[in-house]
Amino acid sequence: MARTRSHACALTIAAVGVFALTACGDSAENGIEQLIESQGGGDVDLDLDTDGGVSIQTEDGAMTMDEDGNFVITDENGDVVSGNVDVDGDGDGITIESEDGSFSSDQSTELPDSWPGEVPEPDGLAILTTSAMTDGDTAGFEVIGEVGGDFLDEYTSALEAAGFELESEFTAEAMDERGYTNGTWNVGVGVFETGDNAQATITVFTSE
Repeated sequence: MARTRSHACALTIAAVGVFALTACGDSAENGIEQLIESQGGGDVDLDLDTDGGVSIQTEDGAMTMDEDGNFVITDENGDVVSGNVDVDGDGDGITIESEDGSFSSDQSTELPDSWPGEVPEPDGLAILTTSAMTDGDTAGFEVIGEVGGDFLDEYTSALEAAGFELESEFTAEAMDERGYTNGTWNVGVGVFETGDNAQATITVFTSE
């Protein structure tokens, strides 16, 4: 799935750019074609007139996207990835689905519904963006938000109370990171100082 997903991301990002540039006519088509080709896509054929959507054909596969942001990508082996890009900007999100798993990312103030129950919820985190990924038996999550000065100590104390053990720690100017595991889940917590504010990133993924 990883190779298919990389093609999906590249083509989807390109298609979002196309939606933003459709008013520019042929110059937009030529520019996006050159962009994809420069990223290793080989010869690219781009069509902006597919029922109000986008059609992209490359040497490695093809993608179609309708005017609502629903896309289907087929690689050279016939593997298919489908999903949706929020082209209207209502949720500023993206979802990708395949037979092997899924990926989603959006600007949400709530934790993903599939957030593992063993991992404490981050109290004191004003969530800005979230993402979630599944691939067979593997799952991963990332949450980014604004925090107060005591967040790192308070949240890592909650992890330890939940049975997580400290595995790694790194400190640099304006940055502190700690890594924890309970044998099932690995949790990374990083806090970054940005002037008068602080931002935290929490990553959660399945232990190998």
